[in-house]
Amino acid sequence: MVEPKKLTSRTNTPFKFSLEVCLDNNYCFAKLKSENLRMLDRFLSETVGKDLNVSEAEKLFLRTKGPKETAFIKGEKRTINHYGKNMNPFRIHGYYSSNGYFVITKIDPNHDVHK
Repeated sequence: MVEPKKLTSRTNTPFKFSLEVCLDNNYCFAKLKSENLRMLDRFLSETVGKDLNVSEAEKLFLRTKGPKETAFIKGEKRTINHYGKNMNPFRIHGYYSSNGYFVITKIDPNHDVHK
């Protein structure tokens, strides 16, 4: 088991995301309906190009209730974060890479994970 490098500064690291691994088959683009794509687009419009740092993005979107989740991805144990807004069930799951990117692993339009 390899422990990944941790994100060193949430206030000095700009929020940016990436797709570095294949999305979970049950939570991928192919499973999204048009209304789900609109919710994804809304998330993108509220984060991308807004000059948010990681701390600001977490304040707006990080879901803190519910069980903590970890997963082994590419041989490394990762803490999985759930991003969403208010009471909307739409969630994006992922982890922070050592270079500061939020790596998306699942797009969960109906908050099916941990229900």
